[in-house]
Amino acid sequence: MKVRCDITGLDCPHCALELQKRLAEHEAIDDANINFPMKSLVMDVADDADEEQIVEIAQAIADDFEDGVEIELRD
Repeated sequence: MKVRCDITGLDCPHCALELQKRLAEHEAIDDANINFPMKSLVMDVADDADEEQIVEIAQAIADDFEDGVEIELRD
């Protein structure tokens, strides 16, 4: 399933690519795609995954990567 999020606080496209790579390396996330200009993040995860938990994992990875990055589940 796809988990769609808004992502803010990234300073540059290179940082977005690096964070995208780190997200995709996590065992709970099959793939991640950050669209820097649109400030969106789409993660492919298992069909039975808990969206809130996936967002928490992504936020923890972002917190370790760079201060000020916020990831919120899109409504």
